[in-house]
Amino acid sequence: MGQLEDIERLRKKRNRRQNFKRLGVFLLILAIFFAGWFGWEKVKQTSLAEQLAGGFAELGSGSGYPVEFSGVTVRQVQTMGNTLLVLTDTHLHIYNKNGKLLREVSHDYSNPVMKCSSSRIILYDPASKTVRVESKTKTIKEMVFEEPVLFAALSKQNDLAVITNTQRFLGQLEVYNSLLQEPVFSWKSAESYLYGAAFLQDGSIAVSSVQVYGGDLVSGLTMYRLNEETPFAQKQYADEIIHDISFQNGELQVLTDQNAYYYSESGKEKAIVSFQNEPLRMFRSRGEKISALVLGDYREFKSVKLSLLGACDQPGSSVSLLSQVDAIDVSGSRAALLSGNRIEIYNAAGELTQQITPNTEVLFLALGNGCVYYVTPDAVCQEPLS
Repeated sequence: MGQLEDIERLRKKRNRRQNFKRLGVFLLILAIFFAGWFGWEKVKQTSLAEQLAGGFAELGSGSGYPVEFSGVTVRQVQTMGNTLLVLTDTHLHIYNKNGKLLREVSHDYSNPVMKCSSSRIILYDPASKTVRVESKTKTIKEMVFEEPVLFAALSKQNDLAVITNTQRFLGQLEVYNSLLQEPVFSWKSAESYLYGAAFLQDGSIAVSSVQVYGGDLVSGLTMYRLNEETPFAQKQYADEIIHDISFQNGELQVLTDQNAYYYSESGKEKAIVSFQNEPLRMFRSRGEKISALVLGDYREFKSVKLSLLGACDQPGSSVSLLSQVDAIDVSGSRAALLSGNRIEIYNAAGELTQQITPNTEVLFLALGNGCVYYVTPDAVCQEPLS
């Protein structure tokens, strides 16, 4: 009888230990779940808060365009949602669609580069070790790296990709989520020089590289998921240089000096558009519905071709131009180009829908917000699209 009682006590004790273990595992899983949920909610709230703050900041009548602008050197002009970004050699100026100055951010970069998502702006210099992350209302963060920053890009969700030099490798890519704390992904390349990147809609990233192999120049495309250490797709392009990679119309477009390649998000090739017999002179791709390419040699043939590329299953369009193109931009399914001091607006079918002839020299242009903006030596001007 005593032995049976001892066995029963041992069984109950063992069951209690097992129950405590199960409870501990359950609580651990619950804690991990809530930590992940809280982190994700924090990311979403941060992005939402920035968008709301930016939306409120955009309100205001302003004095309208043109906005006087002289005594500085303009480096870039770009639209971001309902705002206009003007980068000079000393400042970043942010205007709303009514010409109201929302922010004026000073910088000390010698060769500043500006890129943006829908709510954030990044500033960097290929000779500098810093990346500045700005919004319409405040400085988000200034990030300092050990080596010069060669390239940086933002995703639509404000993930940040940064390519830097590195002493032991040919290039290093680091990816940060919108909180900009520790990198969530890192890749050090020992075989190829890294120089470009683009985020895909599913959060994966495509990286462009170049190397010399057997005396030939070979460009490469490598695609990574941020939670995996090995790439899920790799492509090589012999005797071609990748000029741009962008995600638009649900597919990845890789633009080289000879072809435009289209890939699915899984890395499967969908189509190739070739223009190898016509030199690529200029291009613009912003993840919009179309990309705009200027092909040909104006000096030799006194004409160039504007090529508008949409999704791979849609026919592209082309227009012969009898004057040299000095600047180009795209927004939605429209393209704007500066040619002979005329601004011409084309739709995706290659039809000229509007022509603007300013009475002064035009230096830059930007398309967006239902308007075309252009910079003269004295002002930033705005013209509504018809």
